[in-house]
Amino acid sequence: MAEQQMYLTLHCEPCEDCVQEDWQFIRDGELHWAGFEHCPRYEAYVCDDGRGVPPPWIRDRIVAREGTVHLPVGGPDGVPITLLRRVYGLSIAEVAAARKTGYRATPVEARYLSDAATRTSAAGPGAPG
Repeated sequence: MAEQQMYLTLHCEPCEDCVQEDWQFIRDGELHWAGFEHCPRYEAYVCDDGRGVPPPWIRDRIVAREGTVHLPVGGPDGVPITLLRRVYGLSIAEVAAARKTGYRATPVEARYLSDAATRTSAAGPGAPG
């Protein structure tokens, strides 16, 4: 489950001076995200961060900037279905669709899922994942 922490909410109407930055990263084997907005004209700042998959509006901006990686789902070379459900909270119908067509992850999510799948398979059958 994703955790979210908001430090401050103070925002002007967006103008041409506004700066917006969003990141995803892996820290201590966990997926994290951060968002930062700053308007130097009005000295307004917004910082937001959390664990897990970022909120849709932040993830959409990351996808627009960095694109996606197509990942196979299930099978010997795909992302384990249980891992995909745990990370993204997908329904059974969403997992079934992803099993057929694959899943589009951000580059950081793809690395996290690949690393987690490798750790799970290295631990052997029945290991918690």
